Amino acid sequence: MTLVTHRRLVASIGTAGLAALATAAAANPGGTIFKAELTGYQEVPAISSPGSGTFVARALPNGQAIQYTLYFDGLQGNVTQAHIHVGQHGVSGGIAIWLCGTATNPGPAGTPTCVPGTNITGVITAQSVVGPAGQLVAAGELEEVLQAMESGVAYANVHSTSAPLGEIRGQIR
Repeated sequence: MTLVTHRRLVASIGTAGLAALATAAAANPGGTIFKAELTGYQEVPAISSPGSGTFVARALPNGQAIQYTLYFDGLQGNVTQAHIHVGQHGVSGGIAIWLCGTATNPGPAGTPTCVPGTNITGVITAQSVVGPAGQLVAAGELEEVLQAMESGVAYANVHSTSAPLGEIRGQIR
């Protein structure tokens, strides 16, 4: 499979994830939709990775939770973990929320397992927020993370054994 074909496949799966969130939104209308396309070239520094992915999320209208779907595949290394970080484009930021973990890096209780090639879904609440305290975001401050996402200064990324600081990344918009 070529990289272009793979990215088209990921984009279509991302659309399926968005469709699933839209179905959930019908039961509870409103809220803000966020998306990110993850590639190695968005990492800091840029990574030449065959991997790609999508992150789609919907903040509930009351601001008390975020429903999300993460999809990634084609990483050069084995996945180790995935997060939302607070940081503008071209800057590495601290971990705010775990999206998925592995047996060696499980994340906080209730964190889904990272499985390449599948839709990883979850619900983020205030208890999901772990920081980054060094950027003045305390554990539990979901509203702060939502403001960062709305301002375009948050990103999703997936870490691997080949790129421990992150193999693919996408700015959340």
